[in-house]
Amino acid sequence: MALIIKHPHNYLCTFEKTDKNTKFHSIIDTLSSFKYNTLLTADAPIYQDTLRDFWVNVEVHEQDKKPWGITSKVGGVLVAISPANISETFQMNDLVGKSYFPKSEYQLDLIERGYDGQLTKATMFKPNFPPATKFLFHTLLTCLSNKTTSFNEIPLKIQYLGYAVMSKTNFNYSQEPFTDLVNNVKTLKLGRILLFFCSQGFELLFAKESS
Repeated sequence: MALIIKHPHNYLCTFEKTDKNTKFHSIIDTLSSFKYNTLLTADAPIYQDTLRDFWVNVEVHEQDKKPWGITSKVGGVLVAISPANISETFQMNDLVGKSYFPKSEYQLDLIERGYDGQLTKATMFKPNFPPATKFLFHTLLTCLSNKTTSFNEIPLKIQYLGYAVMSKTNFNYSQEPFTDLVNNVKTLKLGRILLFFCSQGFELLFAKESS
């Protein structure tokens, strides 16, 4: 039976410059020349069956309660994921980069780039940027973010990434998808535990009713 490709959640970035998008050419040049472009354009197919295998067999490995790796078996083949091989696979060379930026640094930079909105909370909003910067964050949100809320909201890690791209600062983005995967595994395991207890409860209830 042929493998069925899973419809993507995220989309590929294209760096095409035309006469109709001239006001975005500088941002397109910035994205295409910076080291995250492989991450934005990677087009590996994801199949439903292999994806199901991955999540059924997945395990998180920790040292001193800190996750350092994820393993799973897909079609009987061991798959290992870590920040290091994410960085290597997508050619980001970012492991020695900063894991965060002080507010006084990145927010001031984004204000100077035209952000016009309140900064009382961590979330920034895409419509408050001028068109070119809005396009950059729209690209990052559409191609990289795992968020399920409004795409007008820019979460902190995407703010960091956008700032790193525009200021050409080394940011350890490889840690972010790894952390997202770890959180997914924890949620999945919790779901399994809840399902297990529900099953136990129904069996216990059925046994009592039958006695």
